[in-house]
Amino acid sequence: MVDLDLSIVEQGIKDVLARQVQQGIWTWIRQIKTYGGEFDDGTLAWVDTFPAIWVTFQGSGTPKKTSHNTTEYPVTFVVLVGARSVRNEEAQRHGAGQDIGTFLMLKHVQKLLIGNDLSSVDVKGLAPLTLGRTITIFNTKTRSQSINVLSQEFHTQYVIEASDRVREEEATEEDLLRVNADYYFDNDQDVVHASDLVELKP
Repeated sequence: MVDLDLSIVEQGIKDVLARQVQQGIWTWIRQIKTYGGEFDDGTLAWVDTFPAIWVTFQGSGTPKKTSHNTTEYPVTFVVLVGARSVRNEEAQRHGAGQDIGTFLMLKHVQKLLIGNDLSSVDVKGLAPLTLGRTITIFNTKTRSQSINVLSQEFHTQYVIEASDRVREEEATEEDLLRVNADYYFDNDQDVVHASDLVELKP
């Protein structure tokens, strides 16, 4: 079984997006980043990096146990797209001239990631990404320019195998399937006079 974790999935999403930049398909952006709390910076220095795309882990759904040692783990990742415009509030969403807007950025991200299992960047065992909610994070004007940031959820899941307990739990389950009973009629003799093998219902 493929041993996935959250860092592998997050990096896989970044790699798929980054390939569009590296191959010259997305000429409107320079790099793809992992979100690291940039929006908490009161100086708004992060606005100077626009247009920008970030990837981050949002959270998990309710895990589903599928066997004694495997669990389906549903997770949600978020891709954020940000753009700015010195023209007006509408331009940072729709784009204007050579400047791309967040609506078109979002469209490119959605078309690339919907149904993508990241196998093209060597991620194995991941369910194809499905589209979740789109939310406006910022839509405001600051320093004589308008900024807009949208977040797009993507849902997926993978299987976690509790490999350290596989042998122990399999042996325990096997022991519970049958019980062997030996009968001693003479306490002074170490001789088995009769035996029973009782099969237990699973």
